[in-house]
Amino acid sequence: MLRIIGVTLLVSLLGALAGAVAAVVVTAVAMELLDKRTFFFSARELLLAVSMIGVIVGGFLAPLTTWVFLRRVPLWRASVETSFAATLGFAAGVILGGGPAVAGGAALGGALLAALRLKRVFRVKEQTLETA
Repeated sequence: MLRIIGVTLLVSLLGALAGAVAAVVVTAVAMELLDKRTFFFSARELLLAVSMIGVIVGGFLAPLTTWVFLRRVPLWRASVETSFAATLGFAAGVILGGGPAVAGGAALGGALLAALRLKRVFRVKEQTLETA
């Protein structure tokens, strides 16, 4: 039982780190592409805010998706790919302008789509028994 808790905490920390990095990278790229240095905050405040959101979302979603979908997926791929998909979904939701509910739903949808893709890629091939 202690091992499961330790692994879950490790996955949560990796997800939090990957979520923060993904959020900062996507936000910085969006700021450059949109040619807007500040929205309502300075660039530093905005990047700090999105990194904190990435930590919270990644720390929560990583263990959940790992235990439900991704038992056979390497931890780094589960953390990084789902975090970037969630961040891209969140950015798309913000660009669509539907408010926090749309952005949050898009982030969750992106993470779940990435998790399902990883589950498909790393599924165990069923061995067929050949009878002689």
